[in-house]
Amino acid sequence: QFVVGHFSRLSPWKGQHILLEALAHCPDDVTAILVGDALFGEQDYVEHLHQQVAKLGLEKRVKFLGFRSDIVSLMTACDLIAHTSTAPEPFGRVIVEAMLCGKPVVAAEAGGAIELVETGKTGWLVTPGNPQQLAEVITTCRQQPEYAATIAQESQRQASQRFNLTNINQQINQLLGNL
Repeated sequence: QFVVGHFSRLSPWKGQHILLEALAHCPDDVTAILVGDALFGEQDYVEHLHQQVAKLGLEKRVKFLGFRSDIVSLMTACDLIAHTSTAPEPFGRVIVEAMLCGKPVVAAEAGGAIELVETGKTGWLVTPGNPQQLAEVITTCRQQPEYAATIAQESQRQASQRFNLTNINQQINQLLGNL
């Protein structure tokens, strides 16, 4: 089994429906876990996702885990982390968390993801809202685990350097010193 993880609240702009559509075009041993739940009246979207899973025949391949506190262990259990937002996010914390966990990442090419992920070097960027491109990356990672592991190692190395607490504190001190 090959597990794709998606970590975010369940909301249309987070793009879980895109991942489900992509999953339908992946080999049958590719599964997904959706970690997170809806907030403030977005329960209709959760119902829509469950209906989509049934319509696509993915009941045995998708698990809804709800809100969880054991994010690191869940990420570690995944083979690939998907970040499928349909609108740009300023930073994309989940991307960095996945990189620091040593997991390969595929992300929508928008917002902060563009600054965090370099396709073929530290992960993969796909057109937002394009399940076919997403399915291609997932399938590549499934079929070429050594390649995915190499990407994950490089992303972990870069994220560890870039988001090191000492380095961040030095950068903040430099900024404050320039005021």
